[in-house]
Parts: sequence; structure tokens; C-alpha cells
Amino acid sequence: MNMAFLSSFLNEQETVYPDSLREHLCGFRLLEDVGDAAMKRLLSEANWFGLPGGMLLERDGENHSALFLVVTGSLGVFVDDDRGGRRLVAHVHAGETVGEMSMISGEEHSAQLVALRDSELLRISPDSFEALIARHPRVMLNMMRMMVRRLHDTTRNARDGSRPKTFAVVPLQEGLNHEPFAHRLANALVDMGSKAAVLDASACEQSAEWFNTFEAAHDVVIYRGDAPDTAWTHLCLRQADRIFLLARADRPLPAKPFATPKERALGLPELLLLHPHGRDGQVPERFALKTGQFESHHHIRIGRDDDVRRLARFISGRAVGLVLGGGGARGFAHIGVIKALKEAQVPFDYLGGVSMGAIIAAGLAAEWDTKELSDRMRAAFVTSNPLSDFTMPLIALVRGKKVSTLLREHFGDMQIEELPKPFFCISSDLTSGRVHEHRSGFLWRALRASVALPGILPPVTHNGHLLVDGGVMNNLPVDVMRQRNVGPIIASDVTGEVDLTVRDSRYGERPVWSLLWQRMRGTPSIVTILMRSGTVGSEAQRRVVREQADYLFEPPLTDLGMHDWKAFDRAVAEGYAHAQVCIEKNGVPLTDVWSEGPAVAMPQHVDAAG
Repeated sequence: MNMAFLSSFLNEQETVYPDSLREHLCGFRLLEDVGDAAMKRLLSEANWFGLPGGMLLERDGENHSALFLVVTGSLGVFVDDDRGGRRLVAHVHAGETVGEMSMISGEEHSAQLVALRDSELLRISPDSFEALIARHPRVMLNMMRMMVRRLHDTTRNARDGSRPKTFAVVPLQEGLNHEPFAHRLANALVDMGSKAAVLDASACEQSAEWFNTFEAAHDVVIYRGDAPDTAWTHLCLRQADRIFLLARADRPLPAKPFATPKERALGLPELLLLHPHGRDGQVPERFALKTGQFESHHHIRIGRDDDVRRLARFISGRAVGLVLGGGGARGFAHIGVIKALKEAQVPFDYLGGVSMGAIIAAGLAAEWDTKELSDRMRAAFVTSNPLSDFTMPLIALVRGKKVSTLLREHFGDMQIEELPKPFFCISSDLTSGRVHEHRSGFLWRALRASVALPGILPPVTHNGHLLVDGGVMNNLPVDVMRQRNVGPIIASDVTGEVDLTVRDSRYGERPVWSLLWQRMRGTPSIVTILMRSGTVGSEAQRRVVREQADYLFEPPLTDLGMHDWKAFDRAVAEGYAHAQVCIEKNGVPLTDVWSEGPAVAMPQHVDAAG
């Protein structure tokens, strides 16, 4: 067993225990109003042990059907998910119990228990508990009330309201022990209204009970590591709900980072890349998302307080995710929506999109302002038509070279990982029949795959797979953003309910000269048909994911087609007008305020949303 120590309170027929433990136990619902005799009886039968943070509580042997009381620290309840990993479904905080169902039913455990930080627990065997309730039935009554309350919460689909409370910021390279980033982050959280504090190596000799009391007195506690692989740093890792690894972007990452025990409990750490003055778009040597060393990363530029505030929003669950759907020329309306949101001082912390929405979202992730975004999109799609290099339609109607050239012209050889703000886009994998999420690699090539409408643009190859427009499978990837669990999600959907109508009942059956005449009168062309075909298959998916958005914008764009590139100004104006009406009616997410649950700023208070 991964137990740091194990002891009994029974000493020569007399129960001896510290007074502080009695104070803790008086707060347990299980022991409410049971009296001192029952307390002594319980302790005489219990074993007191410590479980280091990140360690699994083995449920075999004496632990198989035992009841556990969490004295200090916290446990996480994990279940297997559909993807072969583990999902955190509940927290067991100090003052709570776990194991009742298994003790009563004797059935196998359906969940795993992991210490989320250094914890102290009491273990009571089934026989000991049976003897306890025989003499003190009040304990059983308390347990039944606890179980009824949990059942009630389950039937109401009550969610575990816990959010990360403790964060470790530990250096991944030597020479960062004096870096004040942890204090800057704590100050940003305090500015949001939270009770945040930093603990450094001066607290290394404190007890688990002291840490438990300190954490209870604060909303956020940041454990600041002193150097890689020290005793204090490892304590920081064990205490943290989430781990941030700190590294300078202009120095190589270590070839073999020190082990982080919390990988077993709460997933991989996140990497904080510090950039010196004037250095953007840089990742260190040996950086790779697929190495399994960390889950994601954040760029922190020295002197840019916005970067620190954005990370504070991620920590507080107030980071704004913006998802932009596909729709060809109708996607220009996204620019109007963005303009209105910026005027309402809504930050964009995590960007995602598909097809045309992916290109616009990438511009925001690259920190283009609204004017630059408009100018670049106009130059790329209005001034020059990227879908004009027609070819023999063996694979597609156009070669796609002009699209690739334009994307490289505007985004260069930038990698997705180098973008100042987190970004993803999706494409559809025709080989596997699944959505492909782009989180790394050349940005222009990911965007080229995301806009590759079948029949119009050739597919993009990736490790032998054929990738086409993401809208084929998911034209509004709100569900992908929801998996990030960063905060409120804003979605802009420009698809429209009815986009293609034909009055001629013999359309497609008439002679060529008649079809040409109909085309001149505005009847759908092959390009229009193919563009609509690229998104219509995901209509059911689109309707489902729209419900996952906290704020949904749907510019009407009446009579504006998917390849009406010349209607740029109209699309932007209609998107802007629609967003203004929605903001006036529904408000915007309140982001820089510490709060539980959703928070909204209405227009008259919009300055507070910044």
C-alpha cells in the first residue's frame, strides 16, 4: 500500500488520540451528535494513515470494504471514460467519508480513489463499524441521511461544484527560483476578487494539518517551487490540484523532466513559457506536445500583463472560448460579431473554428486587431479569388495552390504552438471517418485542411490519411471547446437554416444552354452545390452542439450565399448589428470577476467585463 504511516489509537486498552483530531471529527456528518463514548469507540477500532498526493488508495486486503474518513487533504473519485482514460467525477474533502456503498453492499468498486494532495485518513473495517453501530445506532442514522442526500443530488443531476484550488508553479529549468511569476499570478487573482496566496519553501516544515487550514482560508493557493527536483518542489507537486511547469522559451527544455506524481490523478501538467522582452512566437528546443510531458502550454511575455490575466481567467474558470463555424463567404459575419464583442470588452482566451471560421479564429489567436483582420480577409477572398485556379476535375475543381499560397502569405511558417493564444481547428478524416483536431504543426496547413471542401479543393494528406473540410462532420465544434472546460463559450453560427432553394422542378435535367441561362439568373451552380454539400451532412451534429454554447450568435444573412465573396461589407455589417442586439438582450460573460457559476454583465455594466 502507498501509505506513508499507519497507526492505531488503542494503547494498552486505552484510546489515546490528539485533541486536534477530536476537533476534526466533530465536524463529520457521520459523527454528528454521537457523543464522546462513540468517538472513543470509533478511534479504538480505527487506523490513522497518510496518503501522499497523487497516490492511488488501493482497495484490496483490509481496504477492500473499509470505510474511510478524510481528516485532512482531499481525495478524487475517478471512473473510466470512453477513451480509455480516467475522468474525475467527484471530490471527497476533509470532513467527508467514502466507501459506505462498498462496505454495505460488499460489491466490487466501480471507481478509484486518488489523493489530490497529502492527506490523512481514518480507516474503519466492516466488523469495527458493525460493532460501532450496534452500540451507537445514531452513527447508522447519520450515514443513512448522508446517503439519501447523495442520492438526492444524483437524481437532480447535481454537479460536483469543486474547482481547482491549489496550483503548483515549479521551475523546469535551473535559475528560475527567483522568478516572481507566481506572485504576479496571485495578484491578478486578487484583483478578480479572490483570496489568493503564495506559499514558498519557507513553509516546508509545516504539517499536513497546517496546509489544510491554510488552504481552507483561501480560494486559491499557489505553491511556488524553488528548483527542479527538490523536496519542497515535490511537496508542491503533491499538494496541487493542477501543475504548471515554468520554463524560459529561449532555453532548451530538459531531455528528461522530473516525474510528476499527479499525472496519475489529474492528467498531465501545463507548460508556462516565459518570453523575454520583444520575443514572440518562440518555443524552446525539445518542445513537443506529443511527448506526453505536458498537456498544453501558455505563452507568458514579460511585461504583458494581459497574458497573466488570461491565465488567471483559466484558473478561475472564467476564460472565454470563442468558436466560429464554417460557411464560406457567410463567415465574414464573424468579423462583425467579433467587433461587437470587443467593443463590449470581452476577451478571447481560447480560439477554435472550422473552415472559414478557423481562418478568422487563427487571426484572433495571432492577435490581429479587427481592422487588420478585415483587411487581410478582404485581400485574401475579395480582392483576389482563391478558388479560381480551375483544373481537370480528377480530384477537385480547383488545384488549391492559390488557397495554400494565400494562407502561407498571411500566416507564414508559424506553428500552431507558437500562437500567442491557444487555438485549435478541425478537419474531417475521410480515412478514419472521424474528426481530426489540429493543435500542433504548421498553421497554414491545418487551415488548408479545414477549408478543403470535397469536390472543390483537393484533400490534404496527413500520415497517409485524407483530410477535408471539418464542416463535413462538425460545422460548429463547440463540443471540442467544451472538453477544455475553460469557462464560458461564445459561438457564432453562420450556416443558416435554409441556404439553397430551386423553383425549377426539372433543374439538372434541361439542356446545357438552359442550365447556363438558369445559372445567369442565379440558380445554384456546381460550386454552390458542393459548398452546401460540405456542411449539410453535419446539420444534426450542429443542432446538438449549439446547446453547449453559453452565448450563441446567428446572423440571419438573408439571401447571402456561401460564395458571395463580394458581399464582404454587408456580411460584416449584419454580423455586427445582430451581435449588438444579442448583447443588449443577453449581456456578455463577466470574466475578470471571481465567482461561482455563470456570471453575466449587462450592457450598462459592460465595463466590468474586461
